[in-house]
Amino acid sequence: MRTPLLLPALLTLTSTLAQPTIDQSCAPVVGSSYTYEVADLLNLSGLGAGQVWNASGATVNGSEVADFIAPGSSTVAASFPAADVVQTSGGVETFIDVASDGLYVIGSYNPNLPITSVYTNVYQFLQFPCTLGTTWTDTYGGSYTYNGITYVQTGSGTYEATGYGTLQLPWGNLDNVLRIDGSETYTEAGNGNSYAYTATFSYYYKPGVGNYVARNIDASAELNGVPQGTQQIFLFQDQNSIGINERSAMTIGLDAFPNPAQDQLTLLFTAEGSLALDVMDAEGRVVLRRSLERSGAGLFREQLDVSTLSTGLYTALVSGADGQLGMTRFLVQR
Repeated sequence: MRTPLLLPALLTLTSTLAQPTIDQSCAPVVGSSYTYEVADLLNLSGLGAGQVWNASGATVNGSEVADFIAPGSSTVAASFPAADVVQTSGGVETFIDVASDGLYVIGSYNPNLPITSVYTNVYQFLQFPCTLGTTWTDTYGGSYTYNGITYVQTGSGTYEATGYGTLQLPWGNLDNVLRIDGSETYTEAGNGNSYAYTATFSYYYKPGVGNYVARNIDASAELNGVPQGTQQIFLFQDQNSIGINERSAMTIGLDAFPNPAQDQLTLLFTAEGSLALDVMDAEGRVVLRRSLERSGAGLFREQLDVSTLSTGLYTALVSGADGQLGMTRFLVQR
């Protein structure tokens, strides 16, 4: 008979498996890279639990890559001291703050112009934790200077997690995916001109993957009220993307709590035999390594002392001699 001590943890694990929870495991990690296939906008209907979104017929007409680098690698890092990771795509750098309650864009740098945009009111584009029914709204703003002229930026967005289930892609199926629908408006004003951008979108996230696995977006832009064009695309991660490969190989269910942690962290997992535990920081350095011996199948706890670890995002990886893998990410915060 299970002890009462394990029952709350078992219930937590069962709940997690019943529907996906988007948390710090979906935060991008320095050194990761994702290739996205670009296709035409798709009509993927279906809200609520147990959905199947069929995007298997998407016709690819291009691709783009999102890389995540350390803030110190940027020439404008001093302008963004709160950044934990930087996304680079098409040469543009987007600075991201990984917080306990979500992901925030705090500004960007375009070296082609060049301009450095700093958000004095940061932009929360993902909330932690996020499950079916989670909603949030956000307003943000900042400015940049170009050729001696200051341009003011303002924006707002609304978001709701509207469904979860299986996303069918041209190369295969992804289970345990959460869909987030939303809309966004963004404006820039300066030098007597006004630029406006509006978009409706659906993001698809899978726990443990450090960026969205797919995105449907319908957007349009205007300059001084004159239409400047539209963007109607569906993007999805390539089969060989690091994030997808990480999760497709995961055979050990691994949870971490409390998350964020301060001094003590508990790992909950189901596995047996000879196992190894590695804890890595956001730079990919191993900060803790431990051998684990488990005889017989069952639900196990492993207690970790994280009091000596610096505040930040960490990855716990449990591996077995027979190729079993389990991964989860957790935040240390004080």
